[in-house]
Order: sequence, then structure tokens, then C-alpha cells
Amino acid sequence: MTDGNSKVMTSTDFHALAQEVLGRGGSFRFRVRGRSMMPFVRPGDVLLVEPVDPARLRTGEIILFHQRSTSHVVHRLIRRVKRDGRLVFIAQGDNSAIADAPILAEQVLGRVVGIEREGRRLRLDRGPGRLLNRVIYYLRGLAPWRPRACRRLARVPWRWLGRLMWRQA
Repeated sequence: MTDGNSKVMTSTDFHALAQEVLGRGGSFRFRVRGRSMMPFVRPGDVLLVEPVDPARLRTGEIILFHQRSTSHVVHRLIRRVKRDGRLVFIAQGDNSAIADAPILAEQVLGRVVGIEREGRRLRLDRGPGRLLNRVIYYLRGLAPWRPRACRRLARVPWRWLGRLMWRQA
């Protein structure tokens, strides 16, 4: 199945590709399919992932990790803890009310540093995109997009912010 130049690959192939590219210090892009990070990351968005030393990850950043039970997940890092002398991460989707199972440092593949949508680009590692990413992290408990009645109302500020922050690709 193809969509322009992109192909849908198996989880095993994706994992091997991600490890190979990120392990050599490169970055890669892929198209999102899930809705767990809405409205910040939407299905069809293309994410730019760069390698990262898990010890240098900060809360609020969006990470790509491999979960044993499912496949690959892109969620926001909400907590870092030490358990039995090992660094463990807790992540959660912006559109989810509960956190994921603890993630070991070995499961982290990379950090999301950019989002591409409809020919526009937002960098999350610098400038206004980084600020927006931090604001969403701090306000995640309010999550006005979760209750159905508030979804339509929540679209207004996102459109306004989008016009200010997204740049032409």
C-alpha cells in the first residue's frame, strides 16, 4: 500500500530502520497513524525524529519508544524516575487520561523535534514550537479537547496558534 512515496511497513521493519538510522546519528521522518497525541499531533502528520541520549531527555518532550506489548508509540514524557538504580520514564498521550506503563531507557528510540502538516513545519526543539510544547505539557491536566462538548471550542485557539507558529515547508 503506498501513499505517494511512502510505504506502510511492519513493526519489525520500522524498528530495525529506526535503530539503524538513529544509531548512526541520523534522523528520519514517518507518518503518524494514531490519535493519542491529538490535537497537537494528528493522524497524517509527518514527524521528524532525532537520536537522543535517554539520560538527557526532559519532561514535556515527545519521544518515540518501542513497547513490548504493542509496537511503536509517540507520547509525551511526563516523569523520570530511578528504580533499582535504573532510569525509567513515564509517558502519556495528550489525548489520554492515563499514563503508559513504565519505559526503560533501552526502549527509547528518539526524540520528536519537528512536525510537518499540510506543507507547513513546526520545530519543537527551538523557538516558538519549543515554548508551545512546554505549555502543552504544563496544561495537560486541563486537556480541553477530551470532553466531547469542548472539542469544537478547543479548535479555535489551536487554529490561531497554528497561524502564528507553523512555517511553510
